[in-house]
Amino acid sequence: MVQRIQSLWLLLASLSVCLLFIFSVATFEPNPEYANANKVEFGFYAHKLDCAQPFETTLDELNLYAPLLKWTVIIVVLACVLTPFFSIFMYKNRPKQVQLSRLTILLNAALTVTFFMLSDSFAEKTYSFATYGVGVYAPIAAVVFLLLAIRFIKKDDKLVRSADRIR
Repeated sequence: MVQRIQSLWLLLASLSVCLLFIFSVATFEPNPEYANANKVEFGFYAHKLDCAQPFETTLDELNLYAPLLKWTVIIVVLACVLTPFFSIFMYKNRPKQVQLSRLTILLNAALTVTFFMLSDSFAEKTYSFATYGVGVYAPIAAVVFLLLAIRFIKKDDKLVRSADRIR
């Protein structure tokens, strides 16, 4: 049923990934050690780059956040948001819930690795240093919530199977 504890964990996993649309993954500031460093300050969100100041080289010239990559990240983020949410309503099919949760764990892990790789690439190409924000930790929190959900789904499945044996 929907009121079980694993539903809460799945909802929290879904909501934690939603934080990527609100909080930045990383903020970049110019590194004062480099004289040729671009005067760049921008925030890297899952769905956009938020430029605080104009800077000499455009993002297109740096080829940092290509449209295909941007849309791929957005689609993966949406999958990480929607999969646990829809899994809540699949309470009658517990093995499918576990499969979807495991798939979402893999997607969140890939998302986290992608964010760290993109942030390092931005920092290298713009001679800046990155300060990681709340957004980079949101998929990690989602993985923890999904692992808890899997644990309680399996516990629930074990309880149902033991009740079937007694009958």
